[in-house]
Amino acid sequence: MILNKTSVRRILLSRLRFMGDVILTTPLIRRLKAAFPEARLSYLTQDTFAPLLFHNPHLDEVIAWPVSGSITEQGRVYYQVRQRRFDVAIDLFGNPRTALMTWLTGAPIRVGGDFRGRGKLYNVRVPAPITELNAIDFHWRGLEALGIDKGDNRTEIFLSEEEKKWARNYIEEMSLDMTRPIVGLHPGATWPNKRWPEKYFAELARQLVGKKIQVLFTQGPDEEKIVMEVMQQISPSQRTGAANIISLPLLDLRRLASMQKQMQVFVSNDCGVMHLAVAAGTPTIGLFGPSQPHIWFPYDRAAGHLALWHEIECRPCHKNFCPLGHLNCQNELLPERVAAAVLERLRK
Repeated sequence: MILNKTSVRRILLSRLRFMGDVILTTPLIRRLKAAFPEARLSYLTQDTFAPLLFHNPHLDEVIAWPVSGSITEQGRVYYQVRQRRFDVAIDLFGNPRTALMTWLTGAPIRVGGDFRGRGKLYNVRVPAPITELNAIDFHWRGLEALGIDKGDNRTEIFLSEEEKKWARNYIEEMSLDMTRPIVGLHPGATWPNKRWPEKYFAELARQLVGKKIQVLFTQGPDEEKIVMEVMQQISPSQRTGAANIISLPLLDLRRLASMQKQMQVFVSNDCGVMHLAVAAGTPTIGLFGPSQPHIWFPYDRAAGHLALWHEIECRPCHKNFCPLGHLNCQNELLPERVAAAVLERLRK
């Protein structure tokens, strides 16, 4: 289907969840605005992740879905979306709720996956891909169904000068030396199978400090215990004095991205924070266990990004817990290999 640019004035792009997936749709935002520069472009997402899209110059509006809100609050958002009178609504999530929400917009053109049952709520249905695609290319199909050519895969988050200044000031308050490299480490992840061992993060930190590199540990919600377990395996002398190794408190998404922006390299398990670091423009090393880096790490190595994993017969298994009980896909990815990748990026 080819859209008439003069007749399209209001477009709704929607990806309700999750953090990494919302970030992975930012190339589509940029491409849509380029294709329809005169159209008003809105994005609907869960209120938890709406801040990821603040200050995006390609968006005219971010609509926050109150995931924990009352029926009245959620009904108000339904009403607001309906009142926008969108010409085109593109659903990049495609679960029953978002399919219904897309239909309720009343948009003449409604794009979504050709799922059994709920696919009927769209009138431009996107068939399942014939071959396995990376997460960004998977989303591109929604635009290609409207005759919009694919753009580049660069993800992005737009930080204000005030946010960048806050991060620089915070680094100074921690007595970090801005003339020396700062490397971020993120040992958390939602599922145990996606977590590189805490003892390896501790060993990686020790190796980096031995090279005069400053280390900042980051955390997400409910991950304080994970970071504490790592820090307990690092000697007090390395956590004090010259402030070589510091654990950051839980920061909101934009402040976390602002801190990532000040780092020279970021090392993370496969999780939303990993995608945030890439969007912030920091060379990022993603550590993969049971999942597939060719799908979930579609990032340019020339920009300093690198996926690391240890190839064993049973991976990828996509399990949240190791069915064999050994988790060798994580245990056999050794700190020395990750440290070498960090040092290589710092040299460049």
